[in-house]
Amino acid sequence: MYDSDSFFSLTMAARIGLLLLSFGLAALTAAAFIKMTCRMAWPVRLLLAPVYLWIFVWLSPQVYYLYYMTLFDHLPLNSVVQSPPRPSQIMHLLSFTGKAALSQHATGVLGWGLIVLAIAGERAVPSTRLRAVLRL
Repeated sequence: MYDSDSFFSLTMAARIGLLLLSFGLAALTAAAFIKMTCRMAWPVRLLLAPVYLWIFVWLSPQVYYLYYMTLFDHLPLNSVVQSPPRPSQIMHLLSFTGKAALSQHATGVLGWGLIVLAIAGERAVPSTRLRAVLRL
């Protein structure tokens, strides 16, 4: 399914860097979601989960482009952020019916993770140390 994915055209070091960047961005998105919605009722959090995914899908390409600038020579400094994604694009990500690519499926997993965090609320942050970091 992923045989022709561009991820596999990268060197092993570049793949590891991309994975670390992706996990970091996902963790930042989840932490921001938890921090900003922790005092809200779960139905409101559930409505906000796709909004956070929408923001991630809209703005994260710039961070990835900056990473690719470190990998490939002669990439110009550009803004790659385009118009915000349509609701149908978010639905394709969440339903895994879009393009069969690792990045698309990983983004869908992030979306479902945000939905789980919305339903679980503060129970999703088990560690008291992590709670202290997020100041819940």
